[in-house]
Amino acid sequence: MKYYIITHGCQMNKSDSERVATVLREIGYRPALKESEADLVVVVACSVRQAAVDRIYGKARALAKLKIKNPYFVSVLTGCVLPRDKRKLAEKFDYVFSIDKISDLKSEILNLKSNENDYFKIKASHSNDFSAFVPIMTGCNNFCSYCAVPYVRGREESRGVKDILREIKGLAKTGYSEVILLGQNVNTYNPKDVKSFSKNNPYKDYFAALLWEINQIKGIERIFFTAPHPKDMSDEVISALALPKMLNYLHLPVQSGDDEILKKMNRNYTASDYLKLVKKIKKIRPNISLGTDIIVGFPGETKKQFQNTVELYKKADFDISYHAMYSPRVGTVAAKMKDNVSRQEKKRRWNVLQKLMEKNTFKKNQIYLGNIVSVLVDGYEKGCYVGNSREMKRVRFKGDGVIGKMFNIKIEKAHTWILEGEIAYDK
Repeated sequence: MKYYIITHGCQMNKSDSERVATVLREIGYRPALKESEADLVVVVACSVRQAAVDRIYGKARALAKLKIKNPYFVSVLTGCVLPRDKRKLAEKFDYVFSIDKISDLKSEILNLKSNENDYFKIKASHSNDFSAFVPIMTGCNNFCSYCAVPYVRGREESRGVKDILREIKGLAKTGYSEVILLGQNVNTYNPKDVKSFSKNNPYKDYFAALLWEINQIKGIERIFFTAPHPKDMSDEVISALALPKMLNYLHLPVQSGDDEILKKMNRNYTASDYLKLVKKIKKIRPNISLGTDIIVGFPGETKKQFQNTVELYKKADFDISYHAMYSPRVGTVAAKMKDNVSRQEKKRRWNVLQKLMEKNTFKKNQIYLGNIVSVLVDGYEKGCYVGNSREMKRVRFKGDGVIGKMFNIKIEKAHTWILEGEIAYDK
């Protein structure tokens, strides 16, 4: 029997998929190269935007055709799915389950008993042997007015310090050099076993303390986390960004540069607050690369308010940004607001930010010309090795590279989306 997993959404969803794969392998399934070869297909869904939900309905129709060819075919839906969507989609999938009940897959599909009911205790089947997603918490208490996450993931629940460190130490022993800490709001990490922190840990903020602990683990060379909330970026977390193994990149979603829109979004900070935060961060790490998320066309957003976002973008000097055209999610506060910005105007605003980003990204990439960056190789494409620098810049080079290893690369060309160079051999 073979399985195939389709993943939509963020890195947390990718981590969910790794845990689903573990459960399926435990009960005898093997991975298929494509969904048409699978006896079981799992869709790990995202309900953040309507477009993502629409893709699930489209995929359900495609899977129904596979069932005609294979009467034993099983389709499964999990991930971030709103209760309303879950009820509708239940008719289109053989099984629908909440991701926090991941171990129920055993009993639901094969009628097997499982004594494991804790999401965090399901070991992930990682997609490679050098970089691993490590969830440290799940759920969210913020209730941003546009976001469905609190309704599909529930309230915040933090994983124990001991459990996280045990997993990462195990990863280090088996050769992993990079860990990516995941959570809907990682910088409100609040474990129950706080006495598990080392006595010589210098931090009182629990998330900063966790970063310090992971920095002490031999073998782990690169640490990244996503996604923090600006309102919860304490001075200690900012200080922890300077720890030696932290990547020189921070993804800090701003969503809007207008105070009135930020208030309607229930973000609990102002544009000025955000810019002060950026200033603090760059004081600690002057050359840090900064990424963000922005929603355009939020209900009631005027052209002037959108222009305030453009101005904030220029002041924050982002290296990269991810833009989304607002779409209402049923059950959220924003869904009750009048969606009065036309799709055409949303697209225009999206294009303005996209062009601004491409111009800024290209300009900022020029500073790497002639400089050496450390790259963790994760692939080989068209005769070149590729990987991410510590600034999360995509780098391409020729030579005797090795996937999963780190190389110092001297940059010779700087494009918008990729840097090119050669291995900087010691002389």
